[in-house]
Amino acid sequence: MKSVIIYCLLLLPFFANGQELVNYRDTLHNFAVGVPNGWSIWKSTKAPAIKFIAQRMSADSSRKEPENFNVSILEEPHSSVDNIVKKLFNYTSRNPFFKLIDSGSVISNGKRTVWLDEIHMEPNLPDTFFSSIFVSYTDNKAYLLSATTLSAFSGVYAPLFHQIGGSLQTGRAMRKERLKIPFPGTEKWKLISDKEVDNFVTRQYLPENETPEKWDQKIYAMTMENVKVSNIDQAIKSFTDAALGKSANAKVTLLSKENLPGRRRALFKIETPVVAGTPAPESQLYYIIQGAKSFHAVFIAKKSSTLSPEYIKTWGDIFRKSQPVSE
Repeated sequence: MKSVIIYCLLLLPFFANGQELVNYRDTLHNFAVGVPNGWSIWKSTKAPAIKFIAQRMSADSSRKEPENFNVSILEEPHSSVDNIVKKLFNYTSRNPFFKLIDSGSVISNGKRTVWLDEIHMEPNLPDTFFSSIFVSYTDNKAYLLSATTLSAFSGVYAPLFHQIGGSLQTGRAMRKERLKIPFPGTEKWKLISDKEVDNFVTRQYLPENETPEKWDQKIYAMTMENVKVSNIDQAIKSFTDAALGKSANAKVTLLSKENLPGRRRALFKIETPVVAGTPAPESQLYYIIQGAKSFHAVFIAKKSSTLSPEYIKTWGDIFRKSQPVSE
Protein backbone atom coordinates (compact mmCIF):
# COMPACT_ATOMS: atom_id res chain seq x y z
CA MET A 1 0.00 0.00 0.00
CA LYS A 2 2.86 2.36 0.76
CA SER A 3 4.04 2.13 -2.85
CA VAL A 4 0.61 3.21 -4.08
CA ILE A 5 0.62 6.28 -1.83
CA ILE A 6 4.17 7.24 -2.82
CA TYR A 7 3.27 6.82 -6.49
CA CYS A 8 0.45 9.32 -6.12
CA LEU A 9 2.22 11.79 -3.85
CA LEU A 10 3.13 14.80 -5.94
CA LEU A 11 4.45 17.52 -3.66
CA LEU A 12 4.17 21.08 -4.83
CA PRO A 13 6.60 22.96 -2.54
CA PHE A 14 6.37 26.65 -1.85
CA PHE A 15 9.24 29.08 -1.46
CA ALA A 16 9.78 31.76 1.14
CA ASN A 17 12.90 33.83 1.57
CA GLY A 18 14.85 31.48 -0.68
CA GLN A 19 14.29 28.35 1.44
CA GLU A 20 12.10 25.59 0.10
CA LEU A 21 9.37 24.42 2.48
CA VAL A 22 6.73 21.74 2.01
CA ASN A 23 3.42 22.44 3.70
CA TYR A 24 2.41 19.76 6.21
CA ARG A 25 -1.18 19.91 7.48
CA ASP A 26 -2.65 17.80 10.28
CA THR A 27 -6.44 18.15 10.22
CA LEU A 28 -6.85 15.76 13.15
CA HIS A 29 -4.97 18.14 15.48
CA ASN A 30 -5.71 21.30 13.48
CA PHE A 31 -2.32 22.70 12.61
CA ALA A 32 -0.15 23.24 9.55
CA VAL A 33 3.55 24.00 9.26
CA GLY A 34 6.21 24.31 6.58
CA VAL A 35 8.89 21.60 6.58
CA PRO A 36 12.25 22.08 4.83
CA ASN A 37 12.53 19.88 1.77
CA GLY A 38 14.34 16.62 2.54
CA TRP A 39 13.76 16.63 6.30
CA SER A 40 12.46 13.41 7.86
CA ILE A 41 9.05 13.42 9.59
CA TRP A 42 7.75 11.12 12.30
CA LYS A 43 5.66 10.97 15.50
CA SER A 44 6.83 10.62 19.08
CA THR A 45 5.88 7.34 20.75
CA LYS A 46 7.01 8.49 24.20
CA ALA A 47 5.44 11.93 24.60
CA PRO A 48 1.72 12.09 23.65
CA ALA A 49 1.74 15.90 23.63
CA ILE A 50 4.29 15.95 20.80
CA LYS A 51 2.21 15.51 17.65
CA PHE A 52 4.92 16.07 15.05
CA ILE A 53 8.71 15.87 14.71
CA ALA A 54 10.89 16.86 11.75
CA GLN A 55 14.67 16.46 11.52
CA ARG A 56 17.30 17.45 9.01
CA MET A 57 18.97 14.50 7.31
CA SER A 58 22.45 14.21 5.84
CA ALA A 59 22.82 14.74 2.08
CA ASP A 60 22.66 10.98 1.46
CA SER A 61 19.85 10.53 4.05
CA SER A 62 21.99 8.03 5.95
CA ARG A 63 22.03 9.85 9.29
CA LYS A 64 20.15 12.44 11.32
CA GLU A 65 21.69 15.88 11.77
CA PRO A 66 21.28 17.97 14.95
CA GLU A 67 18.68 20.37 13.51
CA ASN A 68 15.09 19.43 14.33
CA PHE A 69 11.75 20.87 15.39
CA ASN A 70 8.59 19.55 16.94
CA VAL A 71 5.00 20.68 17.50
CA SER A 72 3.40 20.02 20.88
CA ILE A 73 -0.25 20.59 21.80
CA LEU A 74 -1.39 21.08 25.39
CA GLU A 75 -4.92 21.45 26.75
CA GLU A 76 -5.06 24.91 28.37
CA PRO A 77 -8.71 25.92 28.86
CA HIS A 78 -9.55 29.60 29.39
CA SER A 79 -5.96 30.74 28.95
CA SER A 80 -4.08 33.01 26.53
CA VAL A 81 -0.81 33.09 24.65
CA ASP A 82 0.68 35.42 27.31
CA ASN A 83 -0.29 33.07 30.14
CA ILE A 84 1.27 30.16 28.28
CA VAL A 85 4.50 32.11 27.84
CA LYS A 86 4.54 32.90 31.59
CA LYS A 87 4.20 29.19 32.35
CA LEU A 88 7.00 28.45 29.93
CA PHE A 89 9.30 30.99 31.63
CA ASN A 90 8.44 29.51 35.02
CA TYR A 91 9.44 26.08 33.76
CA THR A 92 12.67 27.17 32.05
CA SER A 93 13.76 29.24 35.08
CA ARG A 94 14.46 25.96 36.86
CA ASN A 95 17.27 25.33 34.40
CA PRO A 96 20.31 27.36 35.54
CA PHE A 97 21.80 27.00 32.07
CA PHE A 98 18.82 28.63 30.29
CA LYS A 99 19.42 32.09 28.78
CA LEU A 100 16.91 34.14 26.80
CA ILE A 101 18.57 35.87 23.85
CA ASP A 102 15.66 37.64 22.14
CA SER A 103 11.87 37.58 21.94
CA GLY A 104 8.99 39.14 20.09
CA SER A 105 5.60 38.46 18.54
CA VAL A 106 3.95 38.35 15.13
CA ILE A 107 0.36 38.47 13.90
CA SER A 108 -0.66 35.89 11.30
CA ASN A 109 -4.23 35.32 10.09
CA GLY A 110 -5.46 37.44 13.00
CA LYS A 111 -3.66 35.29 15.61
CA ARG A 112 -0.74 36.39 17.76
CA THR A 113 2.31 34.13 18.04
CA VAL A 114 5.06 34.83 20.57
CA TRP A 115 8.60 33.75 19.74
CA LEU A 116 11.63 33.22 21.98
CA ASP A 117 15.26 32.61 21.03
CA GLU A 118 17.29 30.97 23.78
CA ILE A 119 20.34 28.86 24.58
CA HIS A 120 20.45 26.07 27.14
CA MET A 121 22.20 22.92 28.22
CA GLU A 122 20.55 19.56 28.83
CA PRO A 123 21.30 16.97 31.52
CA ASN A 124 24.07 14.48 30.70
CA LEU A 125 24.93 16.26 27.43
CA PRO A 126 28.11 18.33 26.99
CA ASP A 127 26.76 20.54 24.21
CA THR A 128 25.04 23.91 24.38
CA PHE A 129 21.87 24.17 22.30
CA PHE A 130 20.10 27.04 20.56
CA SER A 131 16.31 26.97 20.27
CA SER A 132 13.64 29.11 18.69
CA ILE A 133 10.27 28.58 20.39
CA PHE A 134 6.94 29.73 18.95
CA VAL A 135 3.80 29.83 21.10
CA SER A 136 0.24 30.09 19.75
CA TYR A 137 -3.13 29.69 21.47
CA THR A 138 -6.26 28.45 19.71
CA ASP A 139 -9.48 26.69 20.78
CA ASN A 140 -8.36 26.27 24.41
CA LYS A 141 -5.12 24.64 23.31
CA ALA A 142 -1.52 25.80 23.46
CA TYR A 143 0.54 25.08 20.36
CA LEU A 144 4.31 25.10 20.88
CA LEU A 145 6.81 24.78 18.06
CA SER A 146 10.38 24.28 19.24
CA ALA A 147 13.28 24.26 16.75
CA THR A 148 16.75 23.31 17.96
CA THR A 149 20.37 23.12 16.79
CA LEU A 150 23.82 23.29 18.38
CA SER A 151 24.54 26.84 19.56
CA ALA A 152 27.57 27.05 17.26
CA PHE A 153 25.21 26.88 14.26
CA SER A 154 22.59 29.32 15.55
CA GLY A 155 23.65 32.01 13.06
CA VAL A 156 23.05 29.61 10.19
CA TYR A 157 19.75 28.09 11.29
CA ALA A 158 17.99 30.83 13.28
CA PRO A 159 16.60 32.47 10.07
CA LEU A 160 15.29 29.08 8.90
CA PHE A 161 13.73 28.38 12.30
CA HIS A 162 11.91 31.72 12.16
CA GLN A 163 10.74 30.94 8.66
CA ILE A 164 9.35 27.61 9.89
CA GLY A 165 7.77 29.26 12.94
CA GLY A 166 6.20 31.90 10.74
CA SER A 167 4.55 29.17 8.68
CA LEU A 168 2.76 27.66 11.72
CA GLN A 169 -1.01 27.86 11.43
CA THR A 170 -3.39 26.63 14.13
CA GLY A 171 -7.12 26.11 14.39
CA ARG A 172 -9.64 24.46 12.14
CA ALA A 173 -8.71 24.56 8.48
CA MET A 174 -10.78 26.09 5.71
CA ARG A 175 -13.37 23.84 4.08
CA LYS A 176 -11.98 21.69 1.29
CA GLU A 177 -13.26 18.95 -0.98
CA ARG A 178 -13.04 15.49 0.61
CA LEU A 179 -14.59 12.10 -0.11
CA LYS A 180 -17.31 11.26 2.42
CA ILE A 181 -17.63 7.50 3.01
CA PRO A 182 -21.00 6.19 4.34
CA PHE A 183 -19.63 3.58 6.74
CA PRO A 184 -21.98 0.67 7.45
CA GLY A 185 -24.04 1.00 10.63
CA THR A 186 -23.29 -2.61 11.54
CA GLU A 187 -19.55 -1.91 11.91
CA LYS A 188 -17.68 0.69 13.93
CA TRP A 189 -14.68 2.29 12.24
CA LYS A 190 -12.24 4.80 13.72
CA LEU A 191 -10.11 7.45 12.06
CA ILE A 192 -6.47 6.81 12.99
CA SER A 193 -4.70 9.28 10.70
CA ASP A 194 -5.62 12.44 8.82
CA LYS A 195 -2.68 14.12 7.12
CA GLU A 196 -2.17 16.71 4.42
CA VAL A 197 1.16 17.40 2.75
CA ASP A 198 0.59 20.23 0.32
CA ASN A 199 -1.97 19.02 -2.23
CA PHE A 200 -2.00 15.38 -1.13
CA VAL A 201 -4.34 14.28 1.68
CA THR A 202 -4.50 10.83 3.27
CA ARG A 203 -6.88 9.38 5.82
CA GLN A 204 -6.69 5.94 7.37
CA TYR A 205 -9.46 4.04 9.13
CA LEU A 206 -9.50 0.84 11.16
CA PRO A 207 -12.29 -1.26 12.67
CA GLU A 208 -12.88 -0.23 16.29
CA ASN A 209 -11.33 -3.42 17.70
CA GLU A 210 -8.17 -3.44 15.53
CA THR A 211 -4.85 -1.59 15.86
CA PRO A 212 -2.26 -0.25 13.38
CA GLU A 213 0.08 -3.02 14.53
CA LYS A 214 -2.47 -5.81 14.22
CA TRP A 215 -5.24 -5.44 11.70
CA ASP A 216 -7.25 -7.51 9.24
CA GLN A 217 -8.94 -4.66 7.36
CA LYS A 218 -7.84 -1.09 6.75
CA ILE A 219 -9.25 1.76 4.65
CA TYR A 220 -7.10 4.36 2.91
CA ALA A 221 -8.73 7.46 1.47
CA MET A 222 -6.71 9.87 -0.65
CA THR A 223 -7.43 13.27 -2.16
CA MET A 224 -5.23 14.94 -4.76
CA GLU A 225 -6.33 18.55 -4.49
CA ASN A 226 -6.85 20.65 -7.60
CA VAL A 227 -6.16 17.64 -9.83
CA LYS A 228 -8.46 16.79 -12.72
CA VAL A 229 -8.17 13.55 -14.66
CA SER A 230 -9.30 13.72 -18.26
CA ASN A 231 -9.27 9.95 -18.77
CA ILE A 232 -10.13 7.55 -15.94
CA ASP A 233 -8.14 4.80 -17.66
CA GLN A 234 -4.94 6.71 -16.93
CA ALA A 235 -5.78 6.79 -13.21
CA ILE A 236 -6.60 3.07 -13.19
CA LYS A 237 -3.27 2.30 -14.82
CA SER A 238 -1.38 4.41 -12.27
CA PHE A 239 -2.81 2.48 -9.34
CA THR A 240 -2.55 -0.96 -10.91
CA ASP A 241 1.01 -0.37 -12.11
CA ALA A 242 2.01 0.50 -8.55
CA ALA A 243 0.38 -2.68 -7.22
CA LEU A 244 1.95 -4.87 -9.92
CA GLY A 245 5.32 -3.29 -9.20
CA LYS A 246 5.01 -4.52 -5.63
CA SER A 247 3.77 -8.01 -6.57
CA ALA A 248 4.14 -9.30 -10.12
CA ASN A 249 1.65 -12.08 -9.31
CA ALA A 250 -1.15 -9.70 -8.38
CA LYS A 251 -4.38 -10.04 -10.35
CA VAL A 252 -6.26 -6.91 -11.42
CA THR A 253 -9.99 -7.06 -12.21
CA LEU A 254 -11.97 -4.06 -13.44
CA LEU A 255 -15.50 -4.23 -11.99
CA SER A 256 -17.09 -1.03 -13.30
CA LYS A 257 -16.11 2.17 -15.04
CA GLU A 258 -17.53 5.47 -16.25
CA ASN A 259 -15.40 7.78 -18.34
CA LEU A 260 -17.64 10.68 -19.29
CA PRO A 261 -17.25 14.39 -18.52
CA GLY A 262 -18.68 14.92 -15.03
CA ARG A 263 -18.86 11.16 -14.40
CA ARG A 264 -15.37 9.72 -14.24
CA ARG A 265 -15.16 6.86 -11.75
CA ALA A 266 -14.06 3.24 -11.53
CA LEU A 267 -14.25 0.25 -9.20
CA PHE A 268 -11.60 -2.47 -9.42
CA LYS A 269 -9.94 -5.10 -7.26
CA ILE A 270 -6.36 -6.25 -6.87
CA GLU A 271 -5.86 -9.74 -5.42
CA THR A 272 -2.49 -11.13 -4.37
CA PRO A 273 -1.99 -14.92 -4.32
CA VAL A 274 -0.18 -16.75 -1.57
CA VAL A 275 3.55 -17.03 -2.30
CA ALA A 276 5.75 -19.22 -0.12
CA GLY A 277 8.33 -17.31 1.90
CA THR A 278 6.56 -13.94 1.60
CA PRO A 279 4.36 -12.03 4.10
CA ALA A 280 0.66 -12.78 4.33
CA PRO A 281 -1.13 -11.75 1.11
CA GLU A 282 -3.14 -8.58 0.97
CA SER A 283 -5.92 -7.75 -1.48
CA GLN A 284 -7.64 -4.42 -2.11
CA LEU A 285 -10.89 -3.08 -3.50
CA TYR A 286 -10.43 0.37 -5.07
CA TYR A 287 -12.85 3.14 -5.93
CA ILE A 288 -11.61 6.26 -7.73
CA ILE A 289 -13.69 9.29 -8.64
CA GLN A 290 -13.16 12.74 -10.12
CA GLY A 291 -14.71 15.46 -7.98
CA ALA A 292 -15.56 19.01 -8.98
CA LYS A 293 -12.14 20.29 -7.92
CA SER A 294 -10.05 17.30 -6.84
CA PHE A 295 -9.39 13.65 -7.60
CA HIS A 296 -10.25 11.06 -4.95
CA ALA A 297 -9.32 7.44 -4.34
CA VAL A 298 -10.31 5.06 -1.57
CA PHE A 299 -9.51 1.42 -1.07
CA ILE A 300 -10.10 -1.18 1.58
CA ALA A 301 -7.25 -3.60 2.18
CA LYS A 302 -7.90 -7.06 3.57
CA LYS A 303 -5.32 -9.61 4.59
CA SER A 304 -6.48 -12.29 2.21
CA SER A 305 -5.43 -13.70 -1.16
CA THR A 306 -8.94 -13.12 -2.57
CA LEU A 307 -12.00 -10.97 -1.98
CA SER A 308 -15.33 -12.81 -1.83
CA PRO A 309 -18.27 -11.72 -4.04
CA GLU A 310 -20.21 -10.77 -0.88
CA TYR A 311 -17.34 -8.63 0.36
CA ILE A 312 -17.02 -6.89 -3.01
CA LYS A 313 -20.76 -6.20 -3.19
CA THR A 314 -20.90 -4.80 0.36
CA TRP A 315 -17.96 -2.46 0.00
CA GLY A 316 -18.56 -1.76 -3.67
CA ASP A 317 -22.01 -0.43 -2.79
CA ILE A 318 -20.54 1.65 0.05
CA PHE A 319 -17.84 3.15 -2.17
CA ARG A 320 -20.28 3.96 -4.97
CA LYS A 321 -22.34 5.94 -2.46
CA SER A 322 -19.27 7.90 -1.39
CA GLN A 323 -19.43 11.49 -2.60
CA PRO A 324 -17.01 14.43 -2.74
CA VAL A 325 -18.20 17.04 -0.22
CA SER A 326 -16.87 20.28 1.25
CA GLU A 327 -15.79 20.00 4.88
